[in-house]
Amino acid sequence: MSPAQPERRQPTQPTGSASRKAKRVSPLAVHWREATRAAQRLWRARAGTAATVLLIGIALLLPALVVSLQGALQAGLQGVEAQASVSVYLTLESSNDDAIQVSEQILTLDGAESIERIDPDAALAALAASLGLADSLAALSSNPLPTTLLVSIDADAGALSETATALAASIRGLDGVDSVAVEGAWLQRLEALSSLLARAAQLLGLLVGVGLLTALGNTIRLAVEERRDEIRVSKLIGASDAYVARPFLYTGTFLGLAGGLLAALLLLIVVAVLTSTAQTLFALYGSSATLPPFATLGLALTPLGGALGWTAAFVASRRAISRCEP
Repeated sequence: MSPAQPERRQPTQPTGSASRKAKRVSPLAVHWREATRAAQRLWRARAGTAATVLLIGIALLLPALVVSLQGALQAGLQGVEAQASVSVYLTLESSNDDAIQVSEQILTLDGAESIERIDPDAALAALAASLGLADSLAALSSNPLPTTLLVSIDADAGALSETATALAASIRGLDGVDSVAVEGAWLQRLEALSSLLARAAQLLGLLVGVGLLTALGNTIRLAVEERRDEIRVSKLIGASDAYVARPFLYTGTFLGLAGGLLAALLLLIVVAVLTSTAQTLFALYGSSATLPPFATLGLALTPLGGALGWTAAFVASRRAISRCEP
């Protein structure tokens, strides 16, 4: 009889969760899950979310409107400056030869492009037609109007208003010139107003940016405080600060994107309402310019709001989460 053989045990197959290999969740799925949860939390707090989005939208709209007005004014200035000219009035004793000589001297000056000469008789006839006093002016024994030279400004000479002012100063010193009129004074005032609006837009944008970062930062800090216990538990099981801060980053980004989209819609409405008024205003100055198109600023407001929301959430959540020690 053969000796008893030792009993062999068949290897047992692991059952249940031990038999399954740990499934690795893709980073995209994790981000999608956190983004969905952040959107659901914002939806559950609809009243507070709507108030925050409205605040962001109005805040972003203000500098955008100033930038739109400054762009429209700058475009209008370019249209008006293209018609800038200097009127040169010769002395009454000047003859046609004197007018030709003065014209040749003016064309040698910097900024002068072309000259149109208006004879005294033509100027008197135009004045009589505009005033309806043809019979009265015809009775004058002599023509009181001088020869006029209309000097067009070279568009390649730089700022046309400054060029016109400098050219007028040079023309005043020529022999045979009685007086010079230039449109540069009010053009310079409009250019100064345009520069003021540009500086105001920069300052207002900076203040709005700081204010939005502060407001959104407070919102995120309150959200962190509400979930302090949950954050501590997550840290106890090894969650990093970056992982814990992820849902708050989505919250800030969603709020910023929604506020930027609202600002874009409000800007579209304001531009549509003010377009006809702006066209009428610019037509009074002889320009066909209008407000810049909506796409110039509107498309940039939504990503700008999202960037501000993410930045505020990043700074506020990291500081608040670092104080939630387990």
